[in-house]
Amino acid sequence: MKFPRLALGQIVMANRNSIAAAQNEFILNTVYAKVSHRAGSPTIPRVRKSLTQVFRELGPTYFRRSFRMSWLNYRKLFNTIKNDLYTELNSPKEDRNYAPNGPISLTVRLAAAIRFWAGGDPYDISVMFGISHTDVFKSVNTACEAINKCDELKIVFPSSHNEQRKIVEGFKAKSEVDFDCCVGCIDGLLIWMHKPSKEECKEIGVDETKIFCGRKHKYGLNLQAICNHKKRFIDLSICYGASALDLLAFKVSNIRTLLETPEFSADALWLFGDNAYVNAPWMATPYPNVGNDTPKDVYNFFHSQVRITIECAFDILIWRWGFLRKKAPQEYTVEKVISTVSCLCRLHNFLIDAGEDQTPIPPAAEDEWNMAVGGAMPFSIRNGVRVPLQLMDGGHHQGDDLTRQQRDRSLRNGVLPREAMFEKTLGRRRPTHRRR
Repeated sequence: MKFPRLALGQIVMANRNSIAAAQNEFILNTVYAKVSHRAGSPTIPRVRKSLTQVFRELGPTYFRRSFRMSWLNYRKLFNTIKNDLYTELNSPKEDRNYAPNGPISLTVRLAAAIRFWAGGDPYDISVMFGISHTDVFKSVNTACEAINKCDELKIVFPSSHNEQRKIVEGFKAKSEVDFDCCVGCIDGLLIWMHKPSKEECKEIGVDETKIFCGRKHKYGLNLQAICNHKKRFIDLSICYGASALDLLAFKVSNIRTLLETPEFSADALWLFGDNAYVNAPWMATPYPNVGNDTPKDVYNFFHSQVRITIECAFDILIWRWGFLRKKAPQEYTVEKVISTVSCLCRLHNFLIDAGEDQTPIPPAAEDEWNMAVGGAMPFSIRNGVRVPLQLMDGGHHQGDDLTRQQRDRSLRNGVLPREAMFEKTLGRRRPTHRRR
């Protein structure tokens, strides 16, 4: 079969027509795109799936592995924040006029957010619930705002002396030498994120170098957290970038100001911190550079027996929420990272209060794979406890004590915490085992 021969002019004209048609289509698509992001895009038919259906397919065990909590506690959480969730979803900034596949229930919105924070891939979450990839992130943002606005989940350091004494009794039960002075354990954690843009750094008034932690070779923020004997967070502060020392980050926190306020805390109650902080009237720290089996080493052991509670709290937090094991998404601003961390710490507290089993359970295999591909950091074992070591100890310093003037002023008001507790450990021997 012979094909007709086309003149050269006809071929050139045909090519010109094709190019012109493509240019016209590009211009039309560009104009419509300014009107709506859905213009020119075909609607993808999706079948919405309720959370109840997902639960029936997964079963109780795999539901807990996927959502990091039991079905019962998920229902408790939803009932706690449903009003804030509804208010946030129906705020004027949200456009809900376009829902060709039907509305997405609030339970699915919250469940999609929890799966994302647990380490799930957005595309897998989209398929699981029959929602779009965009709606996954919309659900995450909505749930985060709702949780942070819920007054029942607010994180506040107890101002009541009776509540403070309850915390002290809880820590005393953990101590083999009956330390009855710990009102909370404090430590710092690096919140990993991408390098912020120069424009954002100017907007928040922070130099780019302040966001980079030289010890960990990561960009991030310095989270200062205090927990009680139940590993529940009772204070959070994110005021500095990852390069800041824990001591400096603690100095500018609100809780430091409150501890210096007369009558805020009961008499002879202190925070327990590691050597990233200084031995002060409101803080008990270990002795630095001590030999093995010396009296000071014995004190350090019993001090650590209580202080290690905050490391266990960080372990539970990051093991449960895989989001914190890797860099925050590229599009997350500093403000959004802080908001997400606050949200996850509130969920951590809620699950402790709800009686959720704190025994670590492995993430779903898909989540572990997704986090590994995303560069999630592994856990390490320190002193018999699994801790996120690559995100801890970034703000340590070489100092130990107050200045001479500060120390003299403190001694006029009484014995410093470390010296007072050291006397309780005299004559004791360091056990060969270590309790968690």
